[in-house]
Amino acid sequence: MDWGESARETAHRELLEETGLTATLGDVAGIFSRWFTEQESARGEPGHLVCIVFHASGLRGDLREEFAGDTTDAVQWFDIEEIEALPHVELVDFVVGLVS
Repeated sequence: MDWGESARETAHRELLEETGLTATLGDVAGIFSRWFTEQESARGEPGHLVCIVFHASGLRGDLREEFAGDTTDAVQWFDIEEIEALPHVELVDFVVGLVS
């Protein structure tokens, strides 16, 4: 979240930056909250992760194909069964639980 942004503004910006897509955001679908240790952190520092998940509709745009120096390595569509079989973080399980 950038300084001064609302959660909704952050969601719009992150969706576009990470995937190349835009969407109409609806109500909050859920909030994921987790404390993590320095051993679990990519930065080597303990912290607290809070993710606000919105309902979204009307996806527009094309999936990004270039990711030079970004935090995203690739973007691809998966169905639920494929997602569950891939290595992933707890947030993914939380979101899958919201849509299942």
